Amino acid sequence: MFKQAMLAATAALCLSSIGLAQRFEVTPFVGYKFGGSVPVRSQEFPSVDKLKFDNSISYGINAGVNLSEMFGVEFMWDRQATKTGAQPCCSDNQLQTKIDTNLDQYHGNLLFNFRDEDEKLRPFVLVGLGATRASGGGSSETKFSFGLGGGVKYFFTDNMGLRAQIRWTPTYLFTTSGGVWCNWWGFCWTIPNDHFMNQGEVTVGYILRF
Repeated sequence: MFKQAMLAATAALCLSSIGLAQRFEVTPFVGYKFGGSVPVRSQEFPSVDKLKFDNSISYGINAGVNLSEMFGVEFMWDRQATKTGAQPCCSDNQLQTKIDTNLDQYHGNLLFNFRDEDEKLRPFVLVGLGATRASGGGSSETKFSFGLGGGVKYFFTDNMGLRAQIRWTPTYLFTTSGGVWCNWWGFCWTIPNDHFMNQGEVTVGYILRF
Protein backbone atom coordinates (compact mmCIF):
# COMPACT_ATOMS: atom_id res chain seq x y z
CA MET A 1 0.00 0.00 0.00
CA PHE A 2 2.85 2.33 0.90
CA LYS A 3 4.64 1.59 -2.40
CA GLN A 4 1.46 2.24 -4.35
CA ALA A 5 0.99 5.56 -2.56
CA MET A 6 4.59 6.55 -3.27
CA LEU A 7 4.20 5.61 -6.97
CA ALA A 8 0.99 7.61 -7.20
CA ALA A 9 2.61 10.62 -5.54
CA THR A 10 5.63 10.39 -7.85
CA ALA A 11 3.42 10.11 -10.94
CA ALA A 12 1.37 13.10 -9.82
CA LEU A 13 4.53 15.10 -9.24
CA CYS A 14 5.88 14.21 -12.68
CA LEU A 15 2.61 15.09 -14.38
CA SER A 16 2.47 18.34 -12.45
CA SER A 17 6.02 19.19 -13.53
CA ILE A 18 5.22 18.40 -17.15
CA GLY A 19 2.10 20.52 -16.98
CA LEU A 20 4.05 23.45 -15.59
CA ALA A 21 6.81 23.06 -18.16
CA GLN A 22 4.45 22.91 -21.14
CA ARG A 23 3.11 26.42 -20.74
CA PHE A 24 2.07 28.43 -23.77
CA GLU A 25 3.21 32.01 -24.35
CA VAL A 26 1.74 34.53 -26.79
CA THR A 27 3.59 37.84 -27.18
CA PRO A 28 2.42 40.64 -29.46
CA PHE A 29 5.31 43.10 -29.88
CA VAL A 30 6.41 46.37 -31.41
CA GLY A 31 9.93 47.47 -32.18
CA TYR A 32 12.37 49.24 -34.45
CA LYS A 33 14.26 47.59 -37.32
CA PHE A 34 17.36 49.11 -38.85
CA GLY A 35 19.81 48.36 -41.63
CA GLY A 36 19.29 46.43 -44.84
CA SER A 37 20.58 46.87 -48.37
CA VAL A 38 20.65 44.84 -51.59
CA PRO A 39 23.59 45.19 -54.03
CA VAL A 40 22.27 45.67 -57.59
CA ARG A 41 25.11 47.28 -59.54
CA SER A 42 25.44 45.70 -62.98
CA GLN A 43 25.91 46.54 -66.64
CA GLU A 44 22.19 47.29 -66.87
CA PHE A 45 22.33 49.71 -63.88
CA PRO A 46 25.91 51.05 -63.78
CA SER A 47 24.98 54.19 -61.84
CA VAL A 48 23.08 52.38 -59.04
CA ASP A 49 25.13 50.68 -56.33
CA LYS A 50 22.45 49.20 -54.07
CA LEU A 51 18.85 49.36 -52.87
CA LYS A 52 18.54 50.52 -49.27
CA PHE A 53 15.66 49.98 -46.84
CA ASP A 54 14.81 52.82 -44.48
CA ASN A 55 14.92 52.23 -40.74
CA SER A 56 11.37 52.04 -39.41
CA ILE A 57 8.89 50.68 -36.88
CA SER A 58 8.23 46.93 -36.88
CA TYR A 59 5.54 44.82 -35.23
CA GLY A 60 4.37 41.23 -34.99
CA ILE A 61 3.65 38.31 -32.68
CA ASN A 62 5.41 35.33 -31.09
CA ALA A 63 3.42 32.21 -30.18
CA GLY A 64 5.13 29.23 -28.59
CA VAL A 65 5.34 26.62 -25.90
CA ASN A 66 7.94 25.81 -23.23
CA LEU A 67 8.99 22.20 -23.79
CA SER A 68 10.93 22.17 -20.52
CA GLU A 69 12.12 24.64 -17.93
CA MET A 70 15.05 25.58 -20.18
CA PHE A 71 13.89 25.03 -23.78
CA GLY A 72 11.02 26.53 -25.74
CA VAL A 73 9.89 26.71 -29.36
CA GLU A 74 7.82 29.41 -31.04
CA PHE A 75 6.55 30.75 -34.33
CA MET A 76 7.28 34.40 -35.10
CA TRP A 77 5.71 36.76 -37.62
CA ASP A 78 7.45 40.11 -37.93
CA ARG A 79 6.49 42.92 -40.32
CA GLN A 80 8.44 46.05 -41.19
CA ALA A 81 6.60 48.66 -43.26
CA THR A 82 9.39 50.68 -44.83
CA LYS A 83 10.51 52.48 -47.98
CA THR A 84 13.14 51.35 -50.49
CA GLY A 85 15.38 53.74 -52.37
CA ALA A 86 18.25 53.41 -54.84
CA GLN A 87 21.71 54.53 -53.74
CA PRO A 88 23.91 55.84 -56.59
CA CYS A 89 27.41 54.51 -57.04
CA CYS A 90 30.12 56.23 -54.98
CA SER A 91 27.63 58.25 -52.92
CA ASP A 92 25.87 57.93 -49.56
CA ASN A 93 22.79 59.81 -50.80
CA GLN A 94 19.64 57.96 -51.83
CA LEU A 95 17.57 58.93 -54.86
CA GLN A 96 14.43 60.88 -54.03
CA THR A 97 11.99 58.34 -55.48
CA LYS A 98 11.23 55.59 -52.96
CA ILE A 99 8.90 52.61 -53.04
CA ASP A 100 6.65 51.51 -50.17
CA THR A 101 7.86 48.06 -49.13
CA ASN A 102 6.78 45.45 -46.62
CA LEU A 103 9.32 43.03 -45.17
CA ASP A 104 7.59 40.03 -43.58
CA GLN A 105 9.62 37.47 -41.64
CA TYR A 106 8.28 34.04 -40.77
CA HIS A 107 10.63 32.23 -38.39
CA GLY A 108 10.60 29.20 -36.16
CA ASN A 109 12.62 30.05 -33.04
CA LEU A 110 14.32 27.86 -30.47
CA LEU A 111 14.63 29.58 -27.08
CA PHE A 112 17.11 28.79 -24.32
CA ASN A 113 15.74 30.17 -21.05
CA PHE A 114 17.88 30.79 -17.98
CA ARG A 115 16.98 30.69 -14.26
CA ASP A 116 14.04 28.79 -12.75
CA GLU A 117 10.61 28.97 -14.34
CA ASP A 118 9.06 30.62 -11.28
CA GLU A 119 11.62 33.48 -11.30
CA LYS A 120 10.22 36.88 -12.25
CA LEU A 121 13.25 37.83 -14.36
CA ARG A 122 14.37 35.27 -16.97
CA PRO A 123 17.14 36.01 -19.52
CA PHE A 124 17.07 34.03 -22.77
CA VAL A 125 18.83 33.58 -26.09
CA LEU A 126 17.22 32.46 -29.35
CA VAL A 127 18.10 30.95 -32.70
CA GLY A 128 15.61 31.17 -35.57
CA LEU A 129 15.24 29.88 -39.12
CA GLY A 130 12.71 30.77 -41.76
CA ALA A 131 12.05 33.14 -44.64
CA THR A 132 11.82 36.85 -45.40
CA ARG A 133 9.33 38.10 -47.99
CA ALA A 134 9.86 41.53 -49.55
CA SER A 135 6.86 42.99 -51.39
CA GLY A 136 6.46 46.36 -53.04
CA GLY A 137 5.99 48.03 -56.38
CA GLY A 138 3.68 45.26 -57.57
CA SER A 139 6.18 42.44 -57.07
CA SER A 140 7.50 40.26 -54.26
CA GLU A 141 10.32 37.83 -53.52
CA THR A 142 10.96 35.37 -50.70
CA LYS A 143 14.42 34.39 -49.44
CA PHE A 144 15.86 32.21 -46.69
CA SER A 145 16.74 34.05 -43.48
CA PHE A 146 17.79 33.32 -39.93
CA GLY A 147 17.96 35.17 -36.63
CA LEU A 148 20.21 35.28 -33.58
CA GLY A 149 19.34 37.24 -30.49
CA GLY A 150 18.51 37.40 -26.83
CA GLY A 151 16.80 39.39 -24.15
CA VAL A 152 14.87 39.17 -20.90
CA LYS A 153 11.37 38.27 -19.77
CA TYR A 154 9.90 39.89 -16.66
CA PHE A 155 6.70 38.44 -15.20
CA PHE A 156 4.39 40.60 -13.09
CA THR A 157 2.22 37.56 -12.35
CA ASP A 158 2.23 33.88 -13.36
CA ASN A 159 0.33 34.78 -16.53
CA MET A 160 1.48 38.25 -17.58
CA GLY A 161 4.80 39.92 -18.23
CA LEU A 162 7.04 41.89 -20.57
CA ARG A 163 9.61 40.64 -23.08
CA ALA A 164 12.44 42.80 -24.41
CA GLN A 165 14.87 41.47 -26.99
CA ILE A 166 17.38 42.32 -29.69
CA ARG A 167 17.94 40.30 -32.88
CA TRP A 168 20.35 40.14 -35.79
CA THR A 169 18.48 38.90 -38.87
CA PRO A 170 20.51 38.19 -42.05
CA THR A 171 18.58 37.34 -45.23
CA TYR A 172 20.32 35.34 -47.96
CA LEU A 173 20.34 37.11 -51.34
CA PHE A 174 22.58 35.31 -53.82
CA THR A 175 25.99 33.67 -54.29
CA THR A 176 28.83 34.84 -56.53
CA SER A 177 32.28 33.46 -57.20
CA GLY A 178 34.80 34.42 -54.57
CA GLY A 179 37.77 33.31 -56.66
CA VAL A 180 39.69 30.09 -57.11
CA TRP A 181 41.66 28.37 -54.34
CA CYS A 182 44.33 25.73 -55.01
CA ASN A 183 46.07 23.42 -52.55
CA TRP A 184 49.64 22.16 -52.54
CA TRP A 185 48.75 19.19 -54.75
CA GLY A 186 47.39 21.30 -57.57
CA PHE A 187 43.68 20.68 -56.93
CA CYS A 188 41.66 23.86 -57.43
CA TRP A 189 38.05 24.82 -56.86
CA THR A 190 35.87 27.91 -56.84
CA ILE A 191 35.17 29.58 -53.50
CA PRO A 192 31.53 30.74 -53.20
CA ASN A 193 30.83 34.21 -51.85
CA ASP A 194 27.40 34.40 -50.19
CA HIS A 195 25.67 37.79 -50.02
CA PHE A 196 23.26 38.65 -47.19
CA MET A 197 21.06 41.59 -46.29
CA ASN A 198 21.89 42.30 -42.65
CA GLN A 199 19.36 43.89 -40.33
CA GLY A 200 19.03 44.47 -36.61
CA GLU A 201 15.91 44.83 -34.50
CA VAL A 202 14.96 45.87 -30.97
CA THR A 203 11.48 44.92 -29.72
CA VAL A 204 9.34 44.93 -26.59
CA GLY A 205 6.19 42.84 -26.15
CA TYR A 206 3.47 41.92 -23.67
CA ILE A 207 3.53 38.25 -22.61
CA LEU A 208 0.33 36.27 -22.04
CA ARG A 209 1.22 32.90 -20.48
CA PHE A 210 -1.26 30.09 -19.88
